Formats: sequence, C-alpha cells, structure tokens
Amino acid sequence: MAFQVLLFAALLSLSVAQLEVPGKLIRSSSYQSISPLAFTLMCDGVSVYSSCSDCNNVLVCLGSASAEKNCKVASPSTPFCVDGACSATPNTADGCFPPSLTCTGVGFYPDPSNCQIYHYCEGIDQDSSVYECAPNYVYNAATNLCKQKVYAADCVTVQCDQRKVFSNYGTSKQYFAYCEFTADVVTSISMLQCAPYSNFDGTSCVFTCPKAGNFQHSDATKYYQCYLSGGKFVYLVQSCTTGKNFDQERQVCITAPATTTTTAAP
Repeated sequence: MAFQVLLFAALLSLSVAQLEVPGKLIRSSSYQSISPLAFTLMCDGVSVYSSCSDCNNVLVCLGSASAEKNCKVASPSTPFCVDGACSATPNTADGCFPPSLTCTGVGFYPDPSNCQIYHYCEGIDQDSSVYECAPNYVYNAATNLCKQKVYAADCVTVQCDQRKVFSNYGTSKQYFAYCEFTADVVTSISMLQCAPYSNFDGTSCVFTCPKAGNFQHSDATKYYQCYLSGGKFVYLVQSCTTGKNFDQERQVCITAPATTTTTAAP
C-alpha cells in the first residue's frame, strides 16, 4: 500500500512537471517604441460609453461631457486599457505590450504586477525581454517556466507596502521588490534578486555557506570565502584586486571586461 502511495505521488509530481512550459517572447530587449498607440477618438456628444484612447487611458463619454481615466494611476494592478476598461493584460493585437523592466541583474525575473508575464535580463540597467505565458498559465519563479494556474494563490504579484523598505514577492526567498510611491500611489516597482546561496529575510539578502569554497557576492568585485570553523561553515567577505571581478565558475578573481566607447568621426 505504501509503495502504491509513493508511486501515485511520483506520477502526480511528473504530470505536474510536464505541464510547465516556456512562455512566448512578445517584446525583445532591443525593441524600440516609435510612439505609443493612440486612437483619434472623440465622443459623439450624445451617448454614454467608454473606449480606449491609447494603451493606458480610457475615454469616458457622458453625453455632452467627457472625461479621461488613466489606468496606470487609478489602478496599478490593471494598468492597460482593453475594450474601454482597465485590464491587467494588454491587448497585444492593438500593439500594446507590457513594459520592460529596468534590469537590476542578469537572469530571469518575475513581473511585479502580472503573474502571466516574466522577464529575462542580459545586463544591469538594460531593458528586459518580455515573455508571456499561455492563457491559464502563470510564471513559476522556482523553475523559470509557466505552470497551469490551478489555485488563485498560483498567481503571485508584488503587494507594495509603504511601511516597508522592501516588499515580498509572495513567499519567495530569492526575489523581492522596491516600490516607489507618490501621494500614496505606486509609481514604479523594481524587481531584485538575491545572489545564489542567499535568501531574502524581509530586509536584506542573507548568505549561508553551502560548503567550503568561494562563492559569488552581490558586488562583482567581492566574494564569500567559506570554511569550516568549530564544526560549522563560516565565511569572510573577500575583495578582488583593482580591475578584477569574481568568476564563480573558476572561483577566482579575473580581469573585468573592458568597457569600450565609440567616438563619432569628425
């Protein structure tokens, strides 16, 4: 009986794993927006209705009067205008795409506001490439893939809290966020990621030695040196010499890549 239970659990785990798939690239980091989508709309002066004036604004027609509602300001969790209402998901058919993140590191990052979207960053301060999961799928930060949404809790987003410096990304120990506010309204959210072997404890990333050796620090010019002392692993933060960065694969400091500048021809 115990064997049957274990077999069923293994098969269930396998079936769940098979449901995870990569998302679709919908906006490359090299994408250059010429201008935001804008519709030349005017109210008819008689009817009461709403429509989208662009990707983020709702035009509200009130007979002889009119008004405009900015979804990003009014409802940050539903910043896009779709069919005259604010929506969490943009209408890509009309040329409206989720914005890129300003990258704070290299690798995969969840979207702070839309659990169907995730990002890949190639370099710090660059724009991310944006990926979208299929309908009824959400991003799984543990695998960097899209999984089927079974429960409401499967959809993880950042809940900004003005009382805290950093906000949690669900129960993740790897990802967290920094939210900026203006007049109690969230104006931007930066996604952050702890280095390998570090966990977010609510205020910062705390490193734990996995074994003896050298390990990556959040500062590329430094590294953690782990060793046994008194029967447990402890560490020292070591610094590379000037002009060198720590390389995790080699576990040594290597010469940092030179930054090149281009000079316009006279």
